[in-house]
Amino acid sequence: MNTLVQLLGQEGGESGGAFAALGAFWFISLAFLVLTLIGYWKVFTKIGLPGWMGIIPFVNIYMLFKARGQREPVVFLLLCLIPCIQIIGLWFLANDTAELFDKELGWKIFLFIFPGIAHLILGFGSSQADPSKVAPGVGLNA
Repeated sequence: MNTLVQLLGQEGGESGGAFAALGAFWFISLAFLVLTLIGYWKVFTKIGLPGWMGIIPFVNIYMLFKARGQREPVVFLLLCLIPCIQIIGLWFLANDTAELFDKELGWKIFLFIFPGIAHLILGFGSSQADPSKVAPGVGLNA
């Protein structure tokens, strides 16, 4: 019985560390989410769209496809939502975003693999959206 009490006492001490690790994980995740949303806000303002559109789920994907004007936004938004197929839609999203800023293949891959970091760099970097790449009636060409 005494061994059982000691064992239970040890477990209680370890769970405090687990809760601290979980709290740290959530804090870091929340900080990364906030930085990602700030990046999206800045990218949308550089395209000439209201920044709030960049932080609303589904609206941001729709508006990036619409801003490029090369694909049907509703179809590619739905494509981005279908599991296993979404990789195709997300590649086209990264491709269109990179082309709006006149970026090459390296940036397309960067936007595809690390979208949060890439949008943060695009938003606060010296890159500017190319008005000739933005669809007529959207953003810079409104």
